[in-house]
Amino acid sequence: MRYGALWMLLGLMAALVLAVGVARADDPGESGGRAAESVFTERVEEELRSRFGPVDLPPLLTLRLWARPSACIEATRTILVSAVSGGVPPYTVTADGEPFSPYFGSLTVVCGLTPADPRPCDPNPKQYQTFRATATDSRGVAVDAEIKVTVAAAPERLEAGALLAAPSDTALRLSWTVAEGGSAVCAYELRYQATAWDATNWPDSWSAISDTVAAGATEYLHGDLDSNRRYRYQVRARNNIGAGGWSRAFPEAGVRPGAPALAARTAASGSVALHWSLGPAGATRWEYRRQPVGSSWGAWTAIPGADASTAEHTVGGLTEDVRYQFQLRAVTVSGASAASATASAVAGLTPTVESERESLFYGDLDSAGGATRPGSYAFLTDAGDLTSGATTFAEVSGAAALLLNAGGYGGRDYADVLATVQVGDRITWFAGRWFHYRVTELLADPPAPARKLFRIALEAEDPRRLAEARANDPDHFASYRDSFAAFGWEDHPPSEPVIGADGVRIMPPGYAVEGGHTYRLLTAARPALIVIDVPAGMRLIYQSGPAPGNPFAVLEDEATGARLVVNPYTGHPAGYVETLKDGTDLPAEVIARFRDIIASIREAPLPAAE
Repeated sequence: MRYGALWMLLGLMAALVLAVGVARADDPGESGGRAAESVFTERVEEELRSRFGPVDLPPLLTLRLWARPSACIEATRTILVSAVSGGVPPYTVTADGEPFSPYFGSLTVVCGLTPADPRPCDPNPKQYQTFRATATDSRGVAVDAEIKVTVAAAPERLEAGALLAAPSDTALRLSWTVAEGGSAVCAYELRYQATAWDATNWPDSWSAISDTVAAGATEYLHGDLDSNRRYRYQVRARNNIGAGGWSRAFPEAGVRPGAPALAARTAASGSVALHWSLGPAGATRWEYRRQPVGSSWGAWTAIPGADASTAEHTVGGLTEDVRYQFQLRAVTVSGASAASATASAVAGLTPTVESERESLFYGDLDSAGGATRPGSYAFLTDAGDLTSGATTFAEVSGAAALLLNAGGYGGRDYADVLATVQVGDRITWFAGRWFHYRVTELLADPPAPARKLFRIALEAEDPRRLAEARANDPDHFASYRDSFAAFGWEDHPPSEPVIGADGVRIMPPGYAVEGGHTYRLLTAARPALIVIDVPAGMRLIYQSGPAPGNPFAVLEDEATGARLVVNPYTGHPAGYVETLKDGTDLPAEVIARFRDIIASIREAPLPAAE
């Protein structure tokens, strides 16, 4: 009887379920109402206790539903999650009459009508979709639940857009991506802020751009802008449910980007190297213009292949040793920036190319024997007399021919080198002093042993001239008879500056150079990073270079002997001697020139070694 009564009570409970009705979801994201469920449970338990006293009953059968909003542009699918408890398992669940997992399953979410052309959007959108599910336990007891799912929503917030190249210097072109994740977009809305170029703050309010931007558009050209102001923008999408959130502000921009800071320096073979910093971010290209000093500006020229990260460019095709002025500007999506301040530099010279011909080394000056011994040579006063070797420096200076044994110092064989000599070649003799000759004629080879004979003409000689008595003294010359000597094939005398790979003159030690040019100093081992400008009208001698324990170089004004001391490693000037050797003060003109040199001292990078 006890169990029969129990089944009768369960039937009564089922009847009460039908009487109370189905619990409904008032919250689109929640299952059947919990308040109704609680009242129902309390009534059932109260009725059972009043009729039969305490009894053990199966927990009440319940069904709960969850589903996330599923905003869509077309019909899509969403996940419906159910939670069944109580009753007597196993359970079966149906959703809209179709079998459904007791825990979760996929359902088709049907949006409102979506026109092929979203302009205008659906005037009567279906914003929600209602689903009904039924759970049944093993006894046949059933319970229903409903849930309302959002199927049409405002667009999601757009990402900040980008700026594209505009067709004029007074416009900005805005770009953004298509809105995703919401219902069909009807249009895009834009707004902007403007502030002065030098302002640090933006205004609190935004100004709307009244133009209608259609749903399919992803660009907008904002024109007629003020060149003295900067701008920034926000964009959002709108549909027939509402508007999405405003994007973050676009990168600020304007139509007058800041000017870059430009520097220029000499480069090789009629070139000037430009390098710059600052300027606006996001440059799409860089342009420069040039003018020889005293002339007029040329047209703006785009630097090929340059982008926002470019910071240097070498301008070629210039006239060597001519000073040019340059200006640079950036071009961004906002237009061209203001021009940089003018920078100037001299177009470099063609670098000195070392001769590929091997230098010749000898240790035996033969004034009378005709250079028949290996390692011997002679300057002939008479090209037709192989025994007319020079016996004084004066005769070397006026020598008519050069006689060289094919065997050099240390048993070297120079026959192949000597066979390449041509009329017009230059050769320099170094033996304590130097003499620079040009080969004017290839004379017949003397009889064995192997020798070469060239007619020569003096072009330049060491400026450290000997007194006339010493120049004509055979005894003074004899001290060089067996000294080590070298013959080089330079195209210029040692007193002329070597042209470095960057087109800058390298100041030769011990010789005067002409003013009006740029020169690179020397350290003890190699060309220095430091360059100077020697004023026009001045001849300057690199009198002595750095030595161990003494890092300074002495630059001497040839006309007065006045000296300037500079550290070629750091460029630091140690000053100049304010009095001459006779104790008199330096002329004001020399002081002014030294000060100009000090002001010109700067560092210039050496070209990378190949």
